[in-house]
Amino acid sequence: MQHKWFKSILGVCALLCSALVSAAPWVDTSDVYLRADIQSLADAGVITVPVNTYPLMWAGIGADLAKVEPEKLTAAQQQAYARVNYYYQQAISNEGNSKIKASLATDSARFQHFGSDYREKGELTASHDYVGQRFAYKLSVTGALDPEDDKALRLDDSYFAAILGNWVVTMGSVPQWWGPGFDTDLIKSTNARPMPSLMLSRNDAHGFETPWLSWIGPWTLTTGFSWENDDRAVEDTALWNFRGTLRPLRQLEIGFSWTTQICGQGQDCGLGTFWDTISGNTVCSDGSTTCAPSLESKIGNQMAGYDIRYADNWFGVPVGLYLEKTCEDSSGPSPWQLADCAKLYGADTRFNFNQQQYKLFLEYSNTLVACGTDPNTFNCFYEHSTYLSGSRYYRRSLGSTYDSDAKVYVLGLIGQYTNSRGIQAYLRYAKLNDDGKNVDNGWAPMPPKEDLLMLELSYRMPAFNGMVTLGGTASRSQFETRSNDTNSSLFGSYEYRF
Repeated sequence: MQHKWFKSILGVCALLCSALVSAAPWVDTSDVYLRADIQSLADAGVITVPVNTYPLMWAGIGADLAKVEPEKLTAAQQQAYARVNYYYQQAISNEGNSKIKASLATDSARFQHFGSDYREKGELTASHDYVGQRFAYKLSVTGALDPEDDKALRLDDSYFAAILGNWVVTMGSVPQWWGPGFDTDLIKSTNARPMPSLMLSRNDAHGFETPWLSWIGPWTLTTGFSWENDDRAVEDTALWNFRGTLRPLRQLEIGFSWTTQICGQGQDCGLGTFWDTISGNTVCSDGSTTCAPSLESKIGNQMAGYDIRYADNWFGVPVGLYLEKTCEDSSGPSPWQLADCAKLYGADTRFNFNQQQYKLFLEYSNTLVACGTDPNTFNCFYEHSTYLSGSRYYRRSLGSTYDSDAKVYVLGLIGQYTNSRGIQAYLRYAKLNDDGKNVDNGWAPMPPKEDLLMLELSYRMPAFNGMVTLGGTASRSQFETRSNDTNSSLFGSYEYRF
C-alpha cells in the first residue's frame, strides 16, 4: 500500500529530526510583524518575489535585499528594510539559534490568526535550529498544559531540509499558510497543528530569463504529501498538496492552491488512484455507478482555488486589495471549472507616525456554501462523504479558523515601534454556524448557531533579556439554543533566544 511507504518516509524524518539536535532557510508563520514588513516592501517593489506562501524562502528575498539602495527608500521603508534585512542576516549566519518560549493563558485560544501568540492554556517550547549551505534542521519540543487534542508532548515545527539546486526538500511538521489573508485563510492556515509532511519547494523564486517565459515574472511552487496521523474516520489518510504563485506585474500576485485527501485504511492507494485523482476523474456522490452530472464528485476529498493581491498607491496612500476563492469541487473536467466555493475578501493600507508604522486591514470571509442542488442546504464545506473527518486535523479545519458555515468580518491593526515593540488588535464580528445545522456523523464539529463580537489585543516588548508579550480577549456571544454569554481571557508569553 502506498500510504505504508509514505509512513516509512515520515518515520525516517522523525528519527533524523530527533537525532540532529540543532535559523531556517525560510520565513515561518510565527512572526506577523515580520510578515507585515515583507508585505510592505513587496508592495513598494523592493521585494519582487511572491510573498503569500509560507514558509517563504529567504533566497529570493535575500537577492532582492542585496540590490536595495536604502537612501532611495522612504523613512518607513528604510525601517522595514532594516528589520527584514536583520532577520535575513540572522538566517544565513550559520551560527544556529536556540530558543525557549513559555506561555500561559486563562483559556486556550479559540481562534488562530497568522503569528498567533499561543494555542493552549500553557505551553513550554525548547528548540534549536541551524541552516548551512546545503542542509537545515530544527528540533522543537513543546509541552502543552491541558491540550484540546490531548497531545501534551509535540514535535511541531521540527524538520530536516536539504537544498538541491534551486529546490528545497523538507521532511517534518512545518506550519503552512497559503494566501494573502492575515486573520484567516480558506485552504491552508495555522488553525490546525502542522502535519508530518514530505514537501518539495522552489528556493529562489526569481523568474525565467528566456523571453518565452519571462513574462510570468517571479514564481514559486511547493508540493508534496502530508500524513494525517490523528484519530479520524479513515485512519492514515494522506493529503496531497500543491501551491503555485506568480508575479507578472510589480503590483499583482496570483496564487493557485490544490489539496486532495486520498489513501487511508480501506481506501485504494496506488499510483493509478493518484492519477485518477489529479486527472479529474469522478465518482457518483450517492455511491451508484451512474448518475447525473450534478451528482458527480471528484475522486478523493479535493479542494482547490486561487487568490489574487493587487497593491498600489492611490493619491499617495498605499492600498492593497486581495481575494481568495477556495472550492470543494468542480463542475467539469478542467481544473478551472470550480464549484461550491467559499470566499475571502480583504483591503489594507499603511500609515506612519515618526518612528511608528501601522498596517490596517479589513477582511471578510464566508464559508457558508451550498454544495448540492438545493441552494439553501449547507454543511458541506470541509466535509466529505467518505473522509468523514473532513479537511481537518485533530478536528480543526486546515483552512478557516472559523470552520464551515461562517460569515466573519475582521478589522485588524498591526503596529511596530522602536526597539522591537509592537501591538496587535483584532475586532471580529462573526456569524458562526449561520444556518444553525450540523453534520451529525460522529466526526464533524457540531457547534451551535452563534453571533460573536470579539476584541483581541496583544502588546510585545523586550524585557528580561528576551521578548515579553501580554494580551487578552473580550467577547459577547448570542445563541439561539442557549443563554447568551460574555467571556474574557488573558495570556502572556516570554521568549528567550541564545
